[in-house]
Amino acid sequence: MLKSILLAGVLLVTSNFMPSTSVTAPTVVAANTNIVPPAPQTVILAARRPASTVKTTYAATFDPDAGDTLQPEEAEFIARINDERTSRGLNALTLDPLLVSTARGHSREMCDRDYFDHHSPTAGIQTPMDRYLTTLHASGYATPGYLLIGENIYYCSESNDTYNAAYGHRALMNSPGHRANILEARFAKIGVGVYRDAQGQFWVTEMFSKS
Repeated sequence: MLKSILLAGVLLVTSNFMPSTSVTAPTVVAANTNIVPPAPQTVILAARRPASTVKTTYAATFDPDAGDTLQPEEAEFIARINDERTSRGLNALTLDPLLVSTARGHSREMCDRDYFDHHSPTAGIQTPMDRYLTTLHASGYATPGYLLIGENIYYCSESNDTYNAAYGHRALMNSPGHRANILEARFAKIGVGVYRDAQGQFWVTEMFSKS
């Protein structure tokens, strides 16, 4: 039975912000009306706090060089996203290897730890913002004064000529929350990470940023 699930979330933070207010992110099930959607997920927004208390260490790290070579499906998701944007007069997004690394790490962890969520069970990299800042700091960069991060995640239980990157992109565009991330005018950079297991299941994480 085909199982195809999507989740979208957007987080806004600066170096002087901390998690404060939570909102419910959209949950969408694609392509199979027999699938019961997961419970609504929580996305963390932000509230100001003193800069001296900003967290600077994390429990896990990602490979900052992982984005050097895109997998064909990663490149296709990015090309399709940029086609959607430019056809509407929006800027094309620039590839950010750090976003690719972060996205790949999350896709693989969702497989390895058997969950599907923006919120990781791993301490220190629990949110998309945590994960990106982990990669940023591992690469020697400081936390920027302003950073907007968006994340779409997608899962499909099989991959073939029908259920491929084109199908996944259409499913994302047909979901208002995911479409909003893809067409958000403020975003400037993108990274996509695809992970596939031995059974052909695949996980996709799309990450967007503006700094």
